[in-house]
Amino acid sequence: MLGVPEVYDERLRRGIRLTSSKQGTVLGALMARTGTPVPVDELIHEVWGDHPPAKAGNALQAHVSRLRQTLSLAEPETGNQSRLLTKRSGYVLRAHERETDSGQFRLSVARARRLADREPQATYHQLRQTLALWRGEVLEGSVRGPICAGMAAELERVRQDALEALFDLALRVGRHEHVLGELREAVRAHPERPRFRTQLARALTRSGLTAEPPSGTTAGLVAPSAPADGGRPSPRARTQSPAEAGRADELAQLRGLVQLLASEQRSLRARLERLTELVGSGGAGAT
Repeated sequence: MLGVPEVYDERLRRGIRLTSSKQGTVLGALMARTGTPVPVDELIHEVWGDHPPAKAGNALQAHVSRLRQTLSLAEPETGNQSRLLTKRSGYVLRAHERETDSGQFRLSVARARRLADREPQATYHQLRQTLALWRGEVLEGSVRGPICAGMAAELERVRQDALEALFDLALRVGRHEHVLGELREAVRAHPERPRFRTQLARALTRSGLTAEPPSGTTAGLVAPSAPADGGRPSPRARTQSPAEAGRADELAQLRGLVQLLASEQRSLRARLERLTELVGSGGAGAT
């Protein structure tokens, strides 16, 4: 599910692609309700929306038949015990959560949440492997009706939660420099999640970096300028208490976040001005 839909043959260790995008839609809808019959009319609407073909029931049956054949290729030893069953009310797919990449992903993220406090280093590596299960967008290349779209949205939410957990762990175990690029990408891709911006500001601060005004649409990173005295400690410097050090660290993080937000604001303003100019010149040319 986590990419172009396919059936995985564990014996031969290879993926079997489906023969059409509509089969991917059918598989996705059945996967979203594993073990529960999905009515024929709902599957028809999932595949064709409000404009189904004249003999949509027969067309759906053909897609189900080919999907059943693909499943049997991956598990020939099951014989007549097909995973895809026909019921009076529709079709049902038999599969355990551990047998699907989306199910493995959910289970692994849940396990990471339980272990994060006790084993941060091991959990960091586990989440790395877990997120690697994603090969692209959920059901990439397939039509996504209400059932598939709902499943895709929920899986994407879990993926973003897993990313936040990964970045938190990276900050805890001293791997902040390893996730800087991913954090910047997450901030760009998900502006609605302020947690990513806060984590990026903390990672920048710990790496000795600050946000500078972006070039084009890509934010750059620069090292903070060296002190005027060449970096020598001030004679009046004194050792900070733990409480003072904590407040100083928090203040530095907040400054980094403010710099990052200001940088993003300048970038958006520049893009808006360029688009305004393009629209204006296009309108003038048209007249």
